[in-house]
Amino acid sequence: MIKKLLILAAVLFIFKTQMGQAVWTQQNTNFTDYTTAIGVDQVSVVDENIVWVRGFNGTGSGPALKTFSRTNNGGTSWTSGHFTQLGATEMPYVLGASSYTTAYVIVMDTVSYATSLWGTTDGGTTWVKKTTMYVGASSFANGVRFWDTQKGFCHGDPLSGIYEIYTTNDGGTTWTPNANAPAPVPVGEFGFNGYDCMALVPGGIGFIMTDHARVLRTTDYGATWAPTPTPPFTSDAYGSNKIYASSANYIICAAYTTATTTWSWKYTTDGGTVWNNYAPTGPFYDYSMCYVPGSFNMFVATSPYSTMATGVAYSNDGGLSWTDFTDPLLQPLGTNTQCLGVGFASQQVGWVGNYDQNGAINSILKFQDLTAGKNDICYVNGNDVNMYPNPSEGVVNFSVNGTNDKRISINVYDLVGHIVFSDYISTNGTNVTNFDFSPFAKGMYVVNFQSDNDNITQKLIIK
Repeated sequence: MIKKLLILAAVLFIFKTQMGQAVWTQQNTNFTDYTTAIGVDQVSVVDENIVWVRGFNGTGSGPALKTFSRTNNGGTSWTSGHFTQLGATEMPYVLGASSYTTAYVIVMDTVSYATSLWGTTDGGTTWVKKTTMYVGASSFANGVRFWDTQKGFCHGDPLSGIYEIYTTNDGGTTWTPNANAPAPVPVGEFGFNGYDCMALVPGGIGFIMTDHARVLRTTDYGATWAPTPTPPFTSDAYGSNKIYASSANYIICAAYTTATTTWSWKYTTDGGTVWNNYAPTGPFYDYSMCYVPGSFNMFVATSPYSTMATGVAYSNDGGLSWTDFTDPLLQPLGTNTQCLGVGFASQQVGWVGNYDQNGAINSILKFQDLTAGKNDICYVNGNDVNMYPNPSEGVVNFSVNGTNDKRISINVYDLVGHIVFSDYISTNGTNVTNFDFSPFAKGMYVVNFQSDNDNITQKLIIK
């Protein structure tokens, strides 16, 4: 027992020195075209230091804006610019960055509806149109995103019998047409133009959703694409869609039904063999969502709608249950502020766009928690182990997902070394056990997972 207490004391010392507090800070995007309200509706995160954002006129009237901003120091300072080379009727739609100097944007002519891909390699001073891409009679560019500083893809509607998809392995210097892109099914199928109409997961996993609700997936950085075994929806009467994912198997989809003017939601945990009705609990915001890289299954979602749900919330269980982020900047008058685009670099750092009121709000909020996620996910004897929600106000779930058939024991200690919960999980598949901590004192607990020679310790916060 003395040995266990000494080990526990050492673990607690590590946790106490690492524990911090999540902090939201307001940052100045330095947009210069101040209207009544400039909003940030797209956040393209390269890493914890490099971020590009797109600004738009949030007043609902007046001229559209062709403005962006970028940072290479985590938002301590932002440098804004304009898409100055675009024509009078050409507007930037979907922005994707690969570095502090290099970014690409899908552009649409608001008169002819022709689309094109433009890029910059000098930080936005000069934007150059890619004259060999999306020039076919039926070409229509939809989106562009990057997995990292080198690999990315852009996609468009079908051309000559296959989807017009290009990939890059050098940050966008060279774009290669994908001769193996899938064909439309049926022939009249097409994609949608928008930032949330495509999803990327680190490691080369990506998704596109079509107007016929088929989900096309790549697991090799866009080299090959194939539809999921079944589509999430069966109708073809959709006016738009949204798609988000945390892995090749966990996907959340939404389709806008033109007949009812509502969004329908589905999710899958097996790569699209079975789709489930998505009925999240808590404050679910459906304007924009992002997966948090490095997390087990964490998402962040936003909404700016003043007449409906407004705010920014997080989910640690794949979007099934949601909790509001709370901070004086997020609830300045006691109610949630309007939030728009969202992008996270990791569990420690992320950004959420909002509105700039003549320079007073500054359009971007940064989330930072240097300890978040450091103990949220672990690998025990080859299996993926997670506990959620953490922090929790009561019930905590302990889940395992993996193929290594080894039993994992769970022991939860309070700060004086007493075991308050003990159980085990059988692996070789997905299994979950849970425990209600609400009768116990609020504060920090230590959770130990053990299987054979693997011995992993995490912190658990009960609020």
